[in-house]
Amino acid sequence: MVFAAWLALVLHDQYQIAWLGDYGVAADALFLAGVAGVALTRSVERRGRARVAAAALRAAFSLGVIIGALILAEFTTRFVFRHATSSGNAGDYIARRGGGPTVVINSLGFREREVGPKVPGRYRIAIVGDSFTWGQGVQVRDRFSDLLEGFLGARYEVLNFGHPGNNLPEHLNALDLVLTLHPDFVLLQLYINDFETANMQRPKTHPLLPSDLDSRLGRSSLLYQLLLGRWTQLQEATGLSESYPGYLARYLRDPHLPDAQEGSGMLRQFLDRAAAAGVSSGVVFFPAPDAMGSKPSDYPFGYLHDRARAICGEAHVPYLDLFAAFSTFQPPQRMWVSPFDAHPNEKANRRAAFEILRQFGPAWHQ
Repeated sequence: MVFAAWLALVLHDQYQIAWLGDYGVAADALFLAGVAGVALTRSVERRGRARVAAAALRAAFSLGVIIGALILAEFTTRFVFRHATSSGNAGDYIARRGGGPTVVINSLGFREREVGPKVPGRYRIAIVGDSFTWGQGVQVRDRFSDLLEGFLGARYEVLNFGHPGNNLPEHLNALDLVLTLHPDFVLLQLYINDFETANMQRPKTHPLLPSDLDSRLGRSSLLYQLLLGRWTQLQEATGLSESYPGYLARYLRDPHLPDAQEGSGMLRQFLDRAAAAGVSSGVVFFPAPDAMGSKPSDYPFGYLHDRARAICGEAHVPYLDLFAAFSTFQPPQRMWVSPFDAHPNEKANRRAAFEILRQFGPAWHQ
């Protein structure tokens, strides 16, 4: 039994035999049961049936107590975080539980109202970005794009072309669509991962449990989700896994590295395309809320903000870095959507809208 289960696990994990994945949990259980059976048989042979039975009874009682404690801890954790409705992982317990903001997608594939023909005399602003623009974890009315439209008044319309997971290649595709809608101004929202390229391989952490069991618990247990976060931090602290800041620095800190040049080139291409179409543009850079500490020097991605600023300066395009504005939220978790999602919450979106209006408003009012 042990050998059969071991063979199934090896064939699936090492030789990528896909259909065995459906039996991953069964193989794990079979392997553990087989090992336990072998150990129990050897113990009976060496120590006698009575002593082994007494030890097994104590072990079963201890296991029952541990299982009961874990179940209690799971439901206690769910109660403590019962108001959390947003998560950075679409497949985990928080995301599957639902209860998040309403999401309605228009015919263009964006979380925005249907876009009609441009109204003469009405200034059209298009915002291109990722999940920060999309409004991960917040209602439509609380996104910085919708707040901007309210601040500016009826002579302006602000259209949201954000989509979760989009980076600079997708921003370029979105720009091609946006330019067909005749905007007066295009605002590009940047984030640190926008400079990643297809060549870059993100670091992988080691699972805490066998992969199938790890995946199932990650989808169903909030307690396990919290434990995984600590497990990831431990791996990074001990060098078992590369940290995300270290990974980005390895590929992008030196501006002469190929991936750094590719990312910078895509940003220049975005600005050049807008200029060639006769459309004014600007850039707003959102910092990583989960990487901000009590001191500005703690932030590991400043070089990317500075690089975007330099590129905008070369292109004579206005640029806004929200790092200083978001640093006023102390501790930084005050601007998170939830303890499980570091996207900007309603207060952070409002602050972003005010800062964007202050930086770009004079150009829009001309």
